[in-house]
Amino acid sequence: MNKYFFIISLLICSATNIFAQETFVFKDISKIYDVKVSVGKCELEDEKKICNDKATFQLLKKKQTQPFQTIEMEETYLRIEGTQKRNGDLTELYGEKNWGVSFTDYNFDGIEDLVLSNGNYLPYGGISNDVFLYSKTKGKFILNDDLSALESDNMFVDIYDNYLETVTKSGCCLHEKTRYRFVKDRLQKFYVFTEDATGVSKWVRLITKRLVNGKWRTTVKRTLRKNY
Repeated sequence: MNKYFFIISLLICSATNIFAQETFVFKDISKIYDVKVSVGKCELEDEKKICNDKATFQLLKKKQTQPFQTIEMEETYLRIEGTQKRNGDLTELYGEKNWGVSFTDYNFDGIEDLVLSNGNYLPYGGISNDVFLYSKTKGKFILNDDLSALESDNMFVDIYDNYLETVTKSGCCLHEKTRYRFVKDRLQKFYVFTEDATGVSKWVRLITKRLVNGKWRTTVKRTLRKNY
């Protein structure tokens, strides 16, 4: 009887270790903020910990213990592979191999904006994100639907020329590169380059669209498929 009780207890403890709620603090992803996240379910996969469930994110300014903003997410996806340091009932995270929370200046106003994972809905199980722009007037991060949608298109931030770029493709033969900029706090598309090698033609069409003085200008070139 005692043997069966021991086995049952061991199974319960193992399940608890795999599925219990956990609390992490991302410590070095920002010079200004720490991000504390409590997530409902985590489990081990090989050498990494995967947390995919409802989550509460608390933003704290460095050296402060009280959060200045709390964000509830119906789903998040954290992949923990970097340095971990246990501190009481939470785990502090350091290094580049902890994914799910980050900061990037998306609108080029010199202030960090917040990126939180909302799942792993990108192709091949990639992490998808919601983007929150920092509002100076409201003193907090505000969800931006347009940027969140662009995040699913492999968005790249060019910090030198101050634009955002996405790259999409349809099958093997249709690729499109699109660039956006912020004009008076609004996202504006200003450049689209399309490589079109669909069909059975020996030619590849290169289509460039540029927004000039509020109007789109389009140029079309073509090159031999074998030379492209």
